[in-house]
Amino acid sequence: MANEQIKDICDRLLKMFESGEFPPAAARTVIARVAGDERPSSKWSFCNQLIMLLSGTEDARGFRQWREAGRNVAKGAKAIYILVPLTRRTRIVITDNDSGESREETIHIIRGFRTAPVFRYEDTEGEPLPADKYLPPQLPPLYNVAQHFGMVRYQAMRGAILGSCSRSGTITLYSHDVDVFFHELAHLVHGTLKPLQPGQHIEQELVAEMVSVTLCELYGMQGYQWQGWSYMSHYVNEDPSATLRAIGSVLNEVEAVISKILAVDSQLSLTLADVG
Repeated sequence: MANEQIKDICDRLLKMFESGEFPPAAARTVIARVAGDERPSSKWSFCNQLIMLLSGTEDARGFRQWREAGRNVAKGAKAIYILVPLTRRTRIVITDNDSGESREETIHIIRGFRTAPVFRYEDTEGEPLPADKYLPPQLPPLYNVAQHFGMVRYQAMRGAILGSCSRSGTITLYSHDVDVFFHELAHLVHGTLKPLQPGQHIEQELVAEMVSVTLCELYGMQGYQWQGWSYMSHYVNEDPSATLRAIGSVLNEVEAVISKILAVDSQLSLTLADVG
């Protein structure tokens, strides 16, 4: 795809954003949890869940827990360590202030902590988890590009976000909406062109969302223009003029990201054809 075609789509989108005349917006979808999709980490402390998330995964378990789930830790995988409390049981006497009656209760006292090794889902192999049943009926365009650079997972909705892209290259999606996938794919590929800032950096979010709506236009996925404009406006204090200027300032990076995505897609298609 020539750069002129990318620019033409971006120009059409900018004119649409400026006029405020959008096609009907597509309804948002989120993925509901299926029975059997329980994770040990859901019962962990906030501190341990944070350790897991900072390690680039949303599912970590011990050797035995992975074996029970039908998966094995890959050879050479490095463990991450969580804190496990060391407790002891003791009985105490509780006296009711009103009645004066006393009773004994057993309580658990934390007397320290030990570390326990757990391993990321991304470092295991074997049987699919129940969460793997969340795949959409039809995979989105450019899914092969995302798999080339990292890993894509669909999971049940948790919290308020629709998708994320970890520094380890894992895209996690809580919606089947194609624009969410394109947005996270943009982050993934953008990171191969330059080091990205952690968190939701304004410029990076503008690039990712503009790439997303441009790819939606390219593949004929209608109804996501308004969501894209609303998302980008949110990052520029919802001022239309400021938002348009901010989008204009990142168009070169938008073009670079899309060009690389499409170039890799073309290379992968040629490789597949050669194999066939």
